[in-house]
Amino acid sequence: MAINNDLSSPRVPINTCEGLFEKLKWDNRELEQGWNEYRTFNFVVTAYHLYEDWIKSAGTREQRQRKNKLPEIALKLFKTLRDITNASKHWKLDSASQRKQIVTEVSTPEISDYYAYFIAGPVIYITVGNARPSMPELASITLECLTWILQGDSTVFPQELVDRLEIVFRPLE
Repeated sequence: MAINNDLSSPRVPINTCEGLFEKLKWDNRELEQGWNEYRTFNFVVTAYHLYEDWIKSAGTREQRQRKNKLPEIALKLFKTLRDITNASKHWKLDSASQRKQIVTEVSTPEISDYYAYFIAGPVIYITVGNARPSMPELASITLECLTWILQGDSTVFPQELVDRLEIVFRPLE
């Protein structure tokens, strides 16, 4: 059994991006059991830190290169996760984070679309500009984007993910 003797890294024994991605998929399965605040917190924080910290520190050169080739619409997804993560972890955004902020509201669980009404039950919605994606939409596309970053076989971000992200961040009518 390997023991982490690095005193600067006193963490649980999840030691790779792929290991943290498995935890994120577990968080997603938990979310699907009930879209509540606790499960949302776990998913968002894990997803953002996998993207922001782990790929930079523990990812392969190819994973870092794919992360650096994300189109603006995918960056919007991770900026959304950034705002929710930082405000949730630190109670509120500091002034530097407020200057970069794109999320203006996070709802309590509610039913505001067909998926929530017929399948999921109450879910959290995130207001980003004129868009208001649901947590199920954000979770699904986050997993797809991170799958491409971690396991993609192309250096070109898939057009189908661009199309899906544009739907997720579509302006309200």
